[in-house]
Amino acid sequence: MHTFVSIALARAARLIVPMAVLALAGTAQTPSLTTLYSFAGGASGASPTAGVIFGPNGSLFGTTPDAGIYPGSHIACQNSHGCGTVFELTPGTPWTENVIWSFQSGTDTTDGANPGAGLTLGKKGVFYGTTFAGGSSGNGTVFQLTPPTETGGAWTETVLYSFAAGPAIGLVNVNESTVTLVSGTPFVTGTTWNGVSIDIMGSILTVASVQSSTELTLTTPFQNPVNGVGYLVDSAPAGPWAGWPDGSGPEGGVILLPSGKLYGTTSGGGSAGAGAVFQLTPPAGGTGPWTEEVIANIGGGALGNGPQTGLVAVKGSLFGTTCCGQVGGTVFELSPAGGGAWKKPVVLYSFTKYDVGDGPFGGLAIDANGVLYGTTTAGGPGGAGIVFSLTPTKGKYTLTTIQAFSNAGASGLVNVNGNQVSTTTPAVTGSPFVTGTAWNGAPININGTVYTIASVSSASLLTLTTSAGTQTKVSYSVQAQPGDGGSPYGTVTLGSSGQLYVTVTSGCAYGVGGVIEFTPPAAQGDPWTETILYSFMGGTDGSQPFAGVTLNKGSLYGTTVFDGASGYGTVFELTP
Repeated sequence: MHTFVSIALARAARLIVPMAVLALAGTAQTPSLTTLYSFAGGASGASPTAGVIFGPNGSLFGTTPDAGIYPGSHIACQNSHGCGTVFELTPGTPWTENVIWSFQSGTDTTDGANPGAGLTLGKKGVFYGTTFAGGSSGNGTVFQLTPPTETGGAWTETVLYSFAAGPAIGLVNVNESTVTLVSGTPFVTGTTWNGVSIDIMGSILTVASVQSSTELTLTTPFQNPVNGVGYLVDSAPAGPWAGWPDGSGPEGGVILLPSGKLYGTTSGGGSAGAGAVFQLTPPAGGTGPWTEEVIANIGGGALGNGPQTGLVAVKGSLFGTTCCGQVGGTVFELSPAGGGAWKKPVVLYSFTKYDVGDGPFGGLAIDANGVLYGTTTAGGPGGAGIVFSLTPTKGKYTLTTIQAFSNAGASGLVNVNGNQVSTTTPAVTGSPFVTGTAWNGAPININGTVYTIASVSSASLLTLTTSAGTQTKVSYSVQAQPGDGGSPYGTVTLGSSGQLYVTVTSGCAYGVGGVIEFTPPAAQGDPWTETILYSFMGGTDGSQPFAGVTLNKGSLYGTTVFDGASGYGTVFELTP
């Protein structure tokens, strides 16, 4: 059984990975990283787990699942620190943040809470998104943000849909005894209730059939049928009963198709409680409520459980992933059946072996040839996830492992006067091969004697101190071992020349993740080339990028969940 922890509810828990004793830089990093904004918590938002998107005005837009302005005693969000925000970053020196919406979910409102996914841009500058929690039933929402009609005006949020989660629960009076009956559609005849057990004054009876909206046939433990039993449903949640039960807790965002319909996934709910794929149809004429339909239930078993990301659409079909369940996650396809109906999901690939890959949390990318690209957060030969491709061939998909992560931070072997030593040098130094103060004060052990580095004279000479005095011009050398990444959670980004851009939340030079480029081989079958574009250091540059990056005019834009100037994550630009 493969389980998962919801990112939306556990995003405050920093990933802890083993750090190398001495973190050393690997290949020289040519791209330049600029921290565009550091979140300060409170009203500004905190800990973004989603990426950013450019708006028509050239600003960056994104979400934070936590913080924001919240209504005090009405708060119903995790840790009571705010329900999350939608923000705009306007270019400049420096870039400036404007929180265009703070979610207000609470006991007296139907607003959403904790937006863990990114935004989708629609017509006329409108954005669409999801919240994991909140809404009228507390199971999350799909929302729309409409820009102001005048410069400097306020944005308008509209909750398009509130998820109602699991099966309807109604109080049913059977022969004037009240029982609780769980059903997806309690108001019509059919087979939905067949086989459901109910307790009437201590006697366990089973519903054999439903004759009408007021009459049942029950069987007893002795299998004696009791016909014409009157019943009345006192209450049940209102809902779109065709295709129900509803989903719950959307972790991913939505996609907007040319039809104007929105599509997405929920991590819970559905008929098996393992998630669902939903469709939202706009009202005819542009006014009125949107109509939701569950077009596929994620039923567990071979399909897996808990979609953690959104969908991609190609030629009318939808592609997505499940993260967990009885298997280690799957990649699936959902195709239209005609007449507005959808076929059942088809599993394109199932991660049944941990040493191949486990847990595809991130979203998929697809190229012009129909090849799918994605990642797993764990598993693979190195145990720290993989980057993979799925190539369609005669109706079947073949998996290729592009990279198997090892989750290893860069490390090095230090030799001082011919003795291999270890040091507690901080991992924040940019390069151990230049003079400076990064190593000053670090203790080292040489043949049982503990020394302290007083200074670094050059790339090959140290000054050491002991209780007995100072030793100058002590020679040293470092054998560098560049690090690899691990635990990718974000969506893969495709470049214009077929390259892939992937973020990792662990490993790289300092153990707290980085941005990596994979260049396709010149000849089919040859290995891809991995280049670590940037290793986050856990300082003002941030750490642990959960989301994928956005490619715009040759630069990469993204977010980190932790660190930055105030410790609440960053928005960054990586320029070649």
